[in-house]
Amino acid sequence: MKAHLKVGVIGPLWIYDTLVRCFGLFPTIQPIFRLSDEIENAKKFTVELEDKVDCLFYSGRIPYLLAKEKVSVEIPTFYIPLKGAGLYQSLYKLKSNMNFTQISFDGIQNDYIEIVKKNLEETFSYDNYSDLVSLDNIEDIVNFHMENVEKNSGTAVITSLRLVSERLTSNNIVNEWLKPSEEDIIVAIERMLLGTTQRKQKEMQIIVGRICIENLTMLASEFMTEQQIQKRNHTTYRMLLHFAEQMSGYLTALSSTEYLFVTSRGIFERVTEGYKVLPILDELKKKIGVTLSIGVGFGFSALEAGSHARVALMQAQENGGNSCYIVNEDKSVFGPINLIAPMKYPLTVTDQLLIQQSEAVGLNAANIEKTMALIRRKKKNEFTAHELASVLGITPRSAHRIVQSWLDISLIEVIGTEKISRRGRPRQVFTLLKSEEERL
Repeated sequence: MKAHLKVGVIGPLWIYDTLVRCFGLFPTIQPIFRLSDEIENAKKFTVELEDKVDCLFYSGRIPYLLAKEKVSVEIPTFYIPLKGAGLYQSLYKLKSNMNFTQISFDGIQNDYIEIVKKNLEETFSYDNYSDLVSLDNIEDIVNFHMENVEKNSGTAVITSLRLVSERLTSNNIVNEWLKPSEEDIIVAIERMLLGTTQRKQKEMQIIVGRICIENLTMLASEFMTEQQIQKRNHTTYRMLLHFAEQMSGYLTALSSTEYLFVTSRGIFERVTEGYKVLPILDELKKKIGVTLSIGVGFGFSALEAGSHARVALMQAQENGGNSCYIVNEDKSVFGPINLIAPMKYPLTVTDQLLIQQSEAVGLNAANIEKTMALIRRKKKNEFTAHELASVLGITPRSAHRIVQSWLDISLIEVIGTEKISRRGRPRQVFTLLKSEEERL
């Protein structure tokens, strides 16, 4: 059967036969072994394999930690934890060698020890090395175990490091080297397979992006000929189309100032280098002076991703434009892209509840979004129908009809009037009401 998943397997030579047997139970996996008894080679093997495999699988936590600084953020990594059947086997071997009353451990969590004691109905006491187990503190680990043996002659040792076991054996101290059993390895492979499958499914997830040209009206008001305006618009569209092609995505125009693109999450992550760069923002601004706000939405459905893209666009506009924000499926916000240290924060429910409320009564949610963007830019929760008309690009009469519909469902309320001139009629000033949840 053709292998679907290439796995780089890194570990010592002694575990090779066991790994071959365990991986042989998974016909959809093609293991690529890089084994050495020199543990430092884990770094070299990691660099060699990371571009050739779908994920990396280490024989234990220590080779994983050694290679961690070399592992690309793009590739999933897994290792075999020391617990379960391997611990049961070590205890069984110890009991066959001596009657111990205490065990000195390293490299295994207390929770696992307690589970095994309970399952076996054992009463032994134990001391556990509390610091991180690594090759740098072998002397400390050996001294820890020897001191425990000196305190209590009925102490045996279970260690996670072969070098420690060899040192203890040379000092005639009864010990067992805790190694992963076949059952532990199979469980780790199953978890790796599940985690990698979930990652691939996530990479295939469809995402929706909203692009808004913020300063098109201002640019058009400059002394430009119609031909110059059309040329600039054509350049803008061509550059946005090229951006979508880089994403292997689909681009469509919603209006003269708004576009929508659809692509996959995996491609978006690769093109943006893990949400770090988005050159289209600077390219358009430098070439023709066009400023963009981009919102990208992740979701478990196209409907959810589209809704998150709208909210993400609002976040970009709220933060001054010329930026890109992401709203994840868990409704957390990430951005702006292109910043050295982007922020990640939970999304307030107010905006989404207002949008849902407007959609529930058949109103245009985009108008709500633009109104909220207007309020944020003013840094004051108030607006007039004329300001709304300007933001939405409609006539004052149409804006008054929208305002009236919002008043009817208590989405807004009148808070006062604004007199614009001696002859003009006073204009009503409105405020956007808080959601039901926020008022409670």
